[in-house]
Amino acid sequence: MMPKHGITVLLLGAEDEENLALRYIGACLRQHGHNPVILPFGGPDEIPAILRAVREHKPHIIALSIAFQCRANGHFDLVERVRAAGYAGHIVAGGHFPTFEYAKLLSTQKGIDSVGRFEGEETLVRLAEHIPGDGDLSHVPNLVYRTAHGVVENPCTTRFPDLDELPFPLRTRRAQVRLGEKFASLVASRGCWHASCLYCCIGAFHRDKTQRFALRSAESVAREIGMLYRDKGIRLFQFHDDNFVLRTCEETGRRVQALGAALRREGVDVDRTAFLIKARPDVVDVAVGRALAELGCVGVFLGIENASSTGLRALIRGTEIEAVQRAPGILAAHGMVVTYNLLIFHPRATMREIDQNIAFARQHLALPFDFGRAEIVAGSPLARQVEARGMRRGEWPHWDYVMAEEDVQRLFAVNRRTFRRQGSPYPTLMHSLIALAYHAFTLKRLHPGPVADSLAAACMDLIARSNTFVLDCLEHMRDLAGQNVPPEAVDTLDRRLTDGCRTFLAECFRLSDRMTRLQIAGRVFQAFGVKPVLQRHPLLCKALGTQPLGGPGRKERA
Repeated sequence: MMPKHGITVLLLGAEDEENLALRYIGACLRQHGHNPVILPFGGPDEIPAILRAVREHKPHIIALSIAFQCRANGHFDLVERVRAAGYAGHIVAGGHFPTFEYAKLLSTQKGIDSVGRFEGEETLVRLAEHIPGDGDLSHVPNLVYRTAHGVVENPCTTRFPDLDELPFPLRTRRAQVRLGEKFASLVASRGCWHASCLYCCIGAFHRDKTQRFALRSAESVAREIGMLYRDKGIRLFQFHDDNFVLRTCEETGRRVQALGAALRREGVDVDRTAFLIKARPDVVDVAVGRALAELGCVGVFLGIENASSTGLRALIRGTEIEAVQRAPGILAAHGMVVTYNLLIFHPRATMREIDQNIAFARQHLALPFDFGRAEIVAGSPLARQVEARGMRRGEWPHWDYVMAEEDVQRLFAVNRRTFRRQGSPYPTLMHSLIALAYHAFTLKRLHPGPVADSLAAACMDLIARSNTFVLDCLEHMRDLAGQNVPPEAVDTLDRRLTDGCRTFLAECFRLSDRMTRLQIAGRVFQAFGVKPVLQRHPLLCKALGTQPLGGPGRKERA
């Protein structure tokens, strides 16, 4: 039997933003009378705080969310430290990686008692019922656990939970701040209706369910947004759905319009909110662009992934190249900034594909992007493909693979020594430019005026100049893909890349600071009912360092 007042469950996971997986679980535990305690774990610096929390709260259960396969060893180290400190309670691991690698995990990590596969709400609630009571875990769905007689795999659920019936996720006491605004992330669905991409494990994660995609009602989403809008003053919302758009443009348009109507019924002023979403390019047309703009969408992470027909087929994207070429312009024409990623490296990548991706990026210089390789994720079709073809290298849980075309593999080796060298400023630059673009368009939406327009224009100019530089370096790297490249040639590229990225980063940070100052001043002036004066008064703009371009605040050149 469960203790009269429930039990304490310590929930640990990455919290760069609010970890919705843990926070939904925490809400369900609280609904059933338990005491969830959520702590961030992203690296070894946070271990001392966790050990103190274990001593203070004496949890019956510690639940680890291993969201990123690349950080699995860090979680294993944490478990060793917790056990070495004397914790004898139950430790359960969950997330995509443990869901698929539960057998290896339980055989190698003796400090972990069980793995909760797939969705964790019902699993953790049922586990909390039995751990302090009879200890019989045989009725806990989705659980795999170690016993004296071996590992036991309980049956898994074949359905999504009713997303409208789940309690809203627990939130931090104070609203988080992102891009200069009070911010919250949320999800309006689970799963993915495409669920076939080579590099993604979502299809396998939901393969045994009766459906691979579940949708919250527009009313449920609007109630959650309305609560955050009223109670915490949040104005910037980011949807973390794998696909915010639906299967067709018609369905997507109706869904977006229904959400807008539901928000208005909740008393949300949609003219004073901004949204960030993810979308597939094949479900973007003019009507969808118009509906998203009316909702207040300012930024779209567009799932381009590869800008060549052969690359799209190899990655099983289910998208035609025409949609990839068409969608960015539609969204930009409706006032949204588009960001994207290019997986130019994959098992069957060719140099011709890479050239086509570079050409695409040059055609869209004002759009911030990043490039990389399709990585092996447990449960993904790619994981099965490289193993079946004998291409997999590396040690569990950090797998690697070689690409079929030798020139591409050599190019990737140079990439690791330059763009992806440990300590290279390139990844920071690209992530910062993506954030800067979202920041600029959020500013235009929530603090409209000539200075906001001027700063957004400066942002787009910076991104175009930075992208030109990065693509020049990428083409330089491409020229080094031949055989017998001297090490000093790679070093020269690395120095060129490093120096340029640092220069652009400094300009990016200065521009972001100017945007933030304008937002702070705008809120102060709004409180006194004189906000429109701010962006039109030269002395105020000068004092804040937020002059429109063309005046003393003219942007620096890299």
